[in-house]
Amino acid sequence: MRSLFTLAITVLLLAGCGGGGGAENEAGSGDVDWPHWGNVAENTHYADLDQVDRDNVGKLKVAWTRPEGKNQFAWETFPIVVGRTMYYDTGTDQVYAVDAATGKVRWTYSPPVDFLAGPAIATNEPVSRGVTYGDGRIYLTTADDQLIALDAKTGKPHWKTQVIDPSQGNTMNSPGAFFDGELIVGGPAGDAGLRGFVAAYDAATGKRLWRTFMIPPRDKRHPFDHSYGGGDVWMPPVVDPQTGTAYVSTGNPTPGFTNAGRPGCNPMADATVALDAKTGTIEWSHTELCNDSWDYDTVQAPTVLDLDTGSGDATRAVGAGSKAGFWTTLDAQTGDLIARSPYIGKYSRPHLRPTRKGAVVCPGIFGGIEYGPPSWSAPTRSLFIAANDFCMRYKVASRAELEEHAPGEDELGGTTEQVGPATGVVAALDPATGKVRWRTDLPRPANGGTLATAGGLVLLGDDDGFLYALDDRDGKILWRYDLKRRIGSAPIAYEVDGVEYVAIAAGGSLVEAEGTAPDRPGRLFVFRLGD
Repeated sequence: MRSLFTLAITVLLLAGCGGGGGAENEAGSGDVDWPHWGNVAENTHYADLDQVDRDNVGKLKVAWTRPEGKNQFAWETFPIVVGRTMYYDTGTDQVYAVDAATGKVRWTYSPPVDFLAGPAIATNEPVSRGVTYGDGRIYLTTADDQLIALDAKTGKPHWKTQVIDPSQGNTMNSPGAFFDGELIVGGPAGDAGLRGFVAAYDAATGKRLWRTFMIPPRDKRHPFDHSYGGGDVWMPPVVDPQTGTAYVSTGNPTPGFTNAGRPGCNPMADATVALDAKTGTIEWSHTELCNDSWDYDTVQAPTVLDLDTGSGDATRAVGAGSKAGFWTTLDAQTGDLIARSPYIGKYSRPHLRPTRKGAVVCPGIFGGIEYGPPSWSAPTRSLFIAANDFCMRYKVASRAELEEHAPGEDELGGTTEQVGPATGVVAALDPATGKVRWRTDLPRPANGGTLATAGGLVLLGDDDGFLYALDDRDGKILWRYDLKRRIGSAPIAYEVDGVEYVAIAAGGSLVEAEGTAPDRPGRLFVFRLGD
């Protein structure tokens, strides 16, 4: 962890909107953009582009790069491209609009963010995972829980609103989802014992339309004074455009390492949850892991997909990965289980519960399957997913230590430490059956997620600092490029003037293992074929 005092003051002084007019956002001939966090509303992280393919991927060269910013290291942003403009944010919530073919800056915006507003912000290095586009506006969430709407052409603010109180331990680091005039966000991103929630705002005015908590109000019979909550919504909501149903993934119940006062399954925690996007009414929830004592969030943003399950008609499905290391496929309308994959990485048996002396468990709190999204290739009927082999020793805090917990601080109920090496894996799954089609080991954890393309490629980065391209048929590594910094987000692909580009932000993530590449200042890399 780094001291944020200087950084916080700097960002506060930079508050305001940078100059410069934006170019038109409409796509021209030979342009294929990436307008959503996962390219399409269903969050598939698939690009229907084949200019870069299995045969020529080795000829990819850096087209342009841009630095994240002075003294910024962790970078988990997922850029979007609307027409010919790329939009992304930095760990300190600055927004950039740049020419997607050249990297030339069109405008910048630096919001007034108070990085000392609460314990969840002041004690952790800040990260932000992207912005949202809709109706000519760019929407930004900030570390101190603001929601801000900017003009997509100029970067000038339209409105801003306070989503929740950061002093209580709330923080937001993922973008929202735009749907039918609404901006739907989730939070908080932390382990402070607060209640996870989903909220919708009028995209034109910033007025809150509804808010739904994932955990019911506190039961006074609960044995801990501060510890009641969980079900945090860490990653962006996903709205199915066919049905208007919003899906979110939720985190563990708190405190994380003890089951006292909450035996059995914890509805809405470690779960996939479906809500009516217009009212916030919960339609169903499916808990992926019951009686969690290991911080095994269902942390990935859900993916909506159409499956052939043998009935003759396509089945609309939704799924997400668990930090325990498996992927779950559910019926999108009912939440009924369709399939569950095997564990992608190591899973220790017997699976010990944390103790005061410490119990070694695989995977640890960093997965398994972390926050990075999978990619769904409908043509090949394959889901490509990255995971970690990352074992840890869990130690439960004493009752006195639990009672000393200050409201707003992280409340896992103990501590963890890495045991042994941390490696990675990428696998291809059949989400209709859960069957693993192939599996490729990586030397280091792979947290940022995957991109699949029509060129027969699966692209992803790892903590050794390499960007990999794999053959989607068998997982063979076809190409890799040393970015010389850990990678905490997934690549994207888009086309400008008939030229395909692959972009990725690199610089590390808050999931940090021993023995991986050193932290270097964050940098955005964009590749194309040839010079």
